[in-house]
Amino acid sequence: MEVESVAIKLTTFWVTSPLAWFAQTEAQFALRKITQDEIKYLHFLAALDTNTATRALSLLTAPPPSNKYGALKEFLISAFGLTDEERASTLLDLRGLGDYKPSELMDNMLSLIGGHTPCFLFKQIFMRQLPDQVRASLATSATSD
Repeated sequence: MEVESVAIKLTTFWVTSPLAWFAQTEAQFALRKITQDEIKYLHFLAALDTNTATRALSLLTAPPPSNKYGALKEFLISAFGLTDEERASTLLDLRGLGDYKPSELMDNMLSLIGGHTPCFLFKQIFMRQLPDQVRASLATSATSD
């Protein structure tokens, strides 16, 4: 099997944000039309730092015969990503706006819910993080619409 060489240099794996790293990495693969599992896997290996590679060593030394990239991706998301319980706790433990702009807080909260659809509870959690005057202003504008 002959494979044409494609220049790609992935950023080091982000243990603090694995889903964002995979989104960026898979965009790089798509732009360069890299679809073969083995090629994705090898590029992925090159992007692992020592600690991450050590954490996944059992999978690196004995990878599955197929879907190597998918197996490593699943392992690292499981190892470094937040569980649904951790995401929920983080949302429920928010302590106000802090240094965030409201739009930044919303983006952060949306990233915490992942693929889940925001519900009425999500809106209330967001509203409770806002200063009283902003909340009052939003309540007034919502009733006038």
